[in-house]
Amino acid sequence: MIHKHVPVLIVGGGLSGLTSALFLARHNVDYLLIEKHTGTAIHPKAGGITFRTMELFRQLGLEAAIRTASEPLDNIRGRIAVDTIKSIDPEKLETAENSQKALEKERIENFEKVSPSKPASCYQIELEPILLQAAKEGKGHIRYNTELIEYHQDDLGVTATIINRETGKKEKIRSDYLVAADGAKSTIRQHTKIPTTGRGVIGGHYINIYFQADLSRFLKASQFGWIQILNPEVFGALIIVNNCDEWIYHVAYNPSNGESPEDFSKERCCEIIKKAIGVSNLDIVIFSILPWAAAEQTATRFQDNRVFLIGDAAHLMPPAGGFGSNTGIQDAHNLAWKLAAVIHKQAHPRLLQTYHDERHYAAEVTTKYASDLLFSVIEKDVSTLNSMDHLAVTVGYKYNSTAIIKENFDTPHRMDQLELNGRPGTRAPHMWLKYQDKRISTLDLIGENFVLFTGEDNSLWRTAARNISSHLGVPINVYSIGSQGDCVESEDSWEALYDVTSQGAVLIRPDGFVAWRTKERVSNPYQILKQVMTSILWQIN
Repeated sequence: MIHKHVPVLIVGGGLSGLTSALFLARHNVDYLLIEKHTGTAIHPKAGGITFRTMELFRQLGLEAAIRTASEPLDNIRGRIAVDTIKSIDPEKLETAENSQKALEKERIENFEKVSPSKPASCYQIELEPILLQAAKEGKGHIRYNTELIEYHQDDLGVTATIINRETGKKEKIRSDYLVAADGAKSTIRQHTKIPTTGRGVIGGHYINIYFQADLSRFLKASQFGWIQILNPEVFGALIIVNNCDEWIYHVAYNPSNGESPEDFSKERCCEIIKKAIGVSNLDIVIFSILPWAAAEQTATRFQDNRVFLIGDAAHLMPPAGGFGSNTGIQDAHNLAWKLAAVIHKQAHPRLLQTYHDERHYAAEVTTKYASDLLFSVIEKDVSTLNSMDHLAVTVGYKYNSTAIIKENFDTPHRMDQLELNGRPGTRAPHMWLKYQDKRISTLDLIGENFVLFTGEDNSLWRTAARNISSHLGVPINVYSIGSQGDCVESEDSWEALYDVTSQGAVLIRPDGFVAWRTKERVSNPYQILKQVMTSILWQIN
């Protein structure tokens, strides 16, 4: 057996695993990612990318490439319900489409107020190759067709045995940490014996049929992304994949009646599709057939010493709202900078405990909202929705951990409306600035190091940050904002948006969340900032 050391071993090459690799690489952390399948995804899943996740892809320099890949679905809007595709009334369709256009316009305007990025529709089969190429260009170490056999951990690290599934060759890998991105049936989570909570399957069992067919005589391009089929024989939903000739059809099955995924042969799936379309003479090519269930499940802990659960290994939520893969990507983002800080000996390992504290809360909030959203659709009753706001669930949750310095007189955080006002624990507010003759967002200045935003007169803050960076070995980027600052306000007032005076300062973590804020002048910036940074990184309270 070959023995190799790597700082982080990532198990699972889906969206959570690949983004974990990219975020670690951005923080100069070497890794090995293994994936038991032979390549990237072959079935279209997880098509919705929230604007918050697009902000993270923007940090990685991938926003433009993903936006290009999503172009075929840019104008897809909303959903309708019909008996069959053939029965669609063109006049009613146009009326519904115009109504959806108005709703979409309002939705985009709401996004633009809080983010430099817009949501996108890009299925996993398109997105994973983009992420993989970026990882390869960054000299990432990724092995497909490679599986984890076993692992054990001790006080100094993790020893894993992996196997090449093609050659049968085994290898021992020694890593400082292990990231479990191995999906909903995570063998790593099972090995840790971490239990899960949640209601399990709550929306039924489904067969997802990915197929090709020419439906242009019934549907024109750029219409509805979700078409509910009410025909009781094949009750389900038709979903656009490429806005041309590739589709997914979701149809339910009932295990309690003895039905199973094995009952859905290609021949039966073709008949289901024909009935849903409403024709008997349709050329259909079945690409793949995938069973799935709308389920709710969350691990009680996201950390087991040196092992961390991310993505579906940590939490499984219904597809309503499209939060699942986005939550996993944001797990990877939260964990990466903390692993980097510890591996580079810039922080105490206790910092890693805040990963569970922060992301478990975010997952619980998101799962509850997604579940309630699903029930509101199933029961056709919006009263089943809780009081949380969609935008607040997407980006407005607030972290409470020892990596956040609470303010005095901290008041309860609201989730019934979006509040991004520089409050510690929340994502730093977006505003447009002019920096080095370029129009950028405040978020474009964040992502690699700690960032300190100050008013124009920031010589004391700048000196303090430089000395503390030298002392702790932790870079702190300082930007003054104002008419004469490093960054010139374009539209909004940074003082109003971040709720500070011109003498205040806001410290932002590498993941874009506000770590600490002072609204007024402080008498000794060096002493205060040193205390704040030491508390966050070395968990000295």
